Amino acid sequence: MNQLDLVVISKNKSFIERCRTLCADFDFQYAYFGSSEDFFERSEHAPTIKCFILDCTKFENIHEAAGTIQVARQMMDSSYIITILNSKVDPEGMELLKKSGANLIMLDNEFTTNSKLEFVASQVIKSAFIPVKVADLIPESRINGHLYMLMPVNRKFLKIYKPGSKIDNAFIAKYTEAKELYTHRNDLSAWVEYVQKYQAKDDNAGARNCRANFLKLQQAFLELVILISDQTVSTSFAAGKELFALCEKFCADLLVSLKDVTAPWEAVNNSSVGDFGSVERGTAVAAYAGMLAEQISPEVAPKAMMGGLLADIGLILVSPEVSRKIRTGNLSQLTGEERMEYVKHPIYGLNQILSKRIPLDDLIKDMILMSHERIDQKGFPNKPAAIKMKEEPMIIRLAQELDDALTIKLGKERIDFDNTFKSFLSGKLNEGDGYPLIMLLKLNPLIRRTGNASESSHS
Repeated sequence: MNQLDLVVISKNKSFIERCRTLCADFDFQYAYFGSSEDFFERSEHAPTIKCFILDCTKFENIHEAAGTIQVARQMMDSSYIITILNSKVDPEGMELLKKSGANLIMLDNEFTTNSKLEFVASQVIKSAFIPVKVADLIPESRINGHLYMLMPVNRKFLKIYKPGSKIDNAFIAKYTEAKELYTHRNDLSAWVEYVQKYQAKDDNAGARNCRANFLKLQQAFLELVILISDQTVSTSFAAGKELFALCEKFCADLLVSLKDVTAPWEAVNNSSVGDFGSVERGTAVAAYAGMLAEQISPEVAPKAMMGGLLADIGLILVSPEVSRKIRTGNLSQLTGEERMEYVKHPIYGLNQILSKRIPLDDLIKDMILMSHERIDQKGFPNKPAAIKMKEEPMIIRLAQELDDALTIKLGKERIDFDNTFKSFLSGKLNEGDGYPLIMLLKLNPLIRRTGNASESSHS
C-alpha cells in the first residue's frame, strides 16, 4: 500500500463514489476496501494515512463498529477517523464510538447531502500543515515541534527541523527567501509556546505576537465549525458555548495585537492551504473585519470579528455539487435550484448556529445574515432596501473581498501586500461597489497608513 491521504471502508457503491469524487476534486491519494478485515490484512503503511472513513451504516450492532474503530485507532494513532452512521443510533452509541477513537461522527444523510465531508477532509489532509513566517524564527532558540518546507514542484512537505534542535543564523538565512515554512497542526501549540516563550524585543516582535494570536484563533475556530455543523444529537450545548467564548477571547487578543503593528494586513495568515474556500478563511476575514471596523465603527470591532468568523459557516451545509462550483470559481454554472441553495447559505448558517444555542446578540446575527447584501440590492439573500442596510454587516462583505484580494493560493505567485491593499481600498472608493460612500471615506486613514508602511519597509 502506497502512502495514502484517505482510506474508505465500505461495500456501498454510492458511498465509495462519493469519496472517490471528493478525492478527485482535492487531488487526494486514496484507496477503498470492502471490509475492515481486508484493510487490516494489507495495512503495513496504515500509520501514514491521514484520514480514515468507516461506513458503519450496515454494521450488526454498535459494539461491532466500536471494536473496528478501536483496532483502527491502535494501528493509526495520529489518523483522523470519520465514522458514518444511520440515524437510528442513539446518543449513548455515538459516545461509545467517540471513546473508541472516532474523531468525527456523521449521519449518512449529511454525508450524502452537504459539504461537511469536503470541509473536514480538506482541513485534515491539506491544512494539516499551517504556514508560519521565517521572520518569526529567533536565533539561538529551540522549538518543541517539527518544521517543514513546501516543495514547489510536487507540492509535498519536506521535514527540515527536528524538535529541540538549535535554530541558528545559518538556518534562518537558508530559508529567508522562502518567507514561509510550515508546522503540523499537532505541533501548533508548540509553535505558539515558542513565540510566547522567547518574546524577542526586535522590530518584528509585535507582528510575531500578532501571528501567534491569529493561529490560536484559527485552531479554536476550526473546532467550533465542526461542532456547529454537527447534526448528530451527541454534541454538548455547553461545549459549543465554551468554544464560542474561547473564540471571543482570542478575537479580542488578536484585535489588541493588530493595533500594535504598522502593517496589520501583513500579520494575517494569507496562505490558503486547505482549498475548501471561504469557511477556512474565517480567521483571516475576522482579522480584516476588526481592522476595518476600527476605522468605520470602532465600538463594534469585537463583534465584527465574530461576525466575520461565522459569516460563511452555512457553506458547509450546501450540497457537494454547489460547494464544488463555488470552490472552482464557477458560480455562473449553478443551476437555478443550486443558485437558490447558494444564496440561502447565510440563513442556513445562522439557523445552524442558533440550533446549538450559541449566544449571539442581534448585531452579530445581522452580520451573518446580511454579510452578502449590498445597498444597490444586488446582494443576497433578502435584498433589503438601502435605507434598511446597516454599515456593520457591510464590514463583513468588505473584509471577505479584501481577503480574496490578499489570499495566496498554494503554489501561486506571491503578491505585494501593501500595493494590493492600497489599490483594493482605493478601488472601492472610486467604484462604490454597493457600499455607501460615507462608509468608504472612513477608510482613508488606512490607505495613508498603507503608504507609510510601504515606505518604512523599503527604507
